[in-house]
Amino acid sequence: MRKMFAVAAALVLAPSLALGAGFALFEAGNRGLGMAGAFTAVADDPSAMYWNSAGLAFQNDKGVQIMGGVTLIAPEQTFYGEDPYPGVGYSVEQESQVFSPIHGYVVIPLGDRTTFGFSVLTPFGLGTWWPDDHAGRFISKRVDLYAFDFSPNLAFKLSENFAFGIGLDYRVSTIDLTRSLPLVDPFQQQISEVGQVHIYTDGMGNDGWGWHAGLLGKLGSGFQVGINYRSGITVDYEGYAEFSQFSTGNPELDAIVAATIPFDETISGVTKIEFPDYVTVGLSWSNEKFTISGQWGRMGWSSFQELELTFPNDPEFNEVIPENYEDSSDYRLGMEFRASEKIAIQAGAVYDETPQPMSSMTPLLGDADRVGYNLGLSWIHRSWRLDLGGEYLTVDDRGTEGTSESGYEGWYESSAILAGATLTFYF
Repeated sequence: MRKMFAVAAALVLAPSLALGAGFALFEAGNRGLGMAGAFTAVADDPSAMYWNSAGLAFQNDKGVQIMGGVTLIAPEQTFYGEDPYPGVGYSVEQESQVFSPIHGYVVIPLGDRTTFGFSVLTPFGLGTWWPDDHAGRFISKRVDLYAFDFSPNLAFKLSENFAFGIGLDYRVSTIDLTRSLPLVDPFQQQISEVGQVHIYTDGMGNDGWGWHAGLLGKLGSGFQVGINYRSGITVDYEGYAEFSQFSTGNPELDAIVAATIPFDETISGVTKIEFPDYVTVGLSWSNEKFTISGQWGRMGWSSFQELELTFPNDPEFNEVIPENYEDSSDYRLGMEFRASEKIAIQAGAVYDETPQPMSSMTPLLGDADRVGYNLGLSWIHRSWRLDLGGEYLTVDDRGTEGTSESGYEGWYESSAILAGATLTFYF
């Protein structure tokens, strides 16, 4: 029984590592955020290293550029229960929290036709946090996911109208999850909360490599077309589970729990996730005052069909868990109005589909299609530029409709507010 508890708790690592879909971030720069991320066919500042690195080749006249910034994300989510569990009439709100994904870039011209760039990005980095006593605490109380990409880039001007860019992506990822441990009380024949398991991964040990490439073409009459591809990245994880005991008020039951659950051990397991590839295609038009840009993107989440968890010290408990994610698209429309040499205003909207099957929605992640409304403001100086961006993100109400694989039925109501600042220096 003691080993059974250890394995059951370690298995929580598997669903916790499946959070990438709803935790993807596109906040690569706050000017781009103001334009709803419709930047693949614009790509005229250092954040091109995310949206289309080919755009770096047309920025040599700006000299050396250093860009850095942060976007603050404040999500809200309420869960409403349905029968049979936790039941109609039950509701709970997530705890308030703010996430702060960063972005940083350096651009260095290497001649008239070649440009080097290096970026640090947070492509994934959100979490969920529910009250300690909520009905889904045996699935998750709190989870945080972080991923950082370190990427060298090269861009080449093939002609006066076409450019090509390519880069490598080194990704480091961590996950941290806390949930309660249940046990059927043999004295009262009901579920008791007997402890807590904290599951976490190391930092630099959970990593993987990928690549990206883009093309940018000037078509004349102010039109530009861009295409960018970011490869999938497979990250190998090693996770650890540590246990703490809660008193039930029954000394005899507490003694049974202490003898069965390995509070003095750390259980380890390994798995890997292939983060999806991402392709974007965009078209933009510009004149002296305006830029208008549209974009379509596709994330290949269908590669995430199952999750294999391996216990090196207990191979009899190896597990393959179905996930069945689907590819998802996003649609972006953005504009910029250059009111003067010093002031620019951005606006846009985005529609982003969820890849998460309804049956896998849980307190770990309850995702749905979303619509974002974006605004931005820029203050431009000869040697620096300040970009402010914001977004109000509305998320469709979505429920499990009796399909929950975890037995936790209900629907989720969500929204988020994003705001950030990016500062660029020119040398």
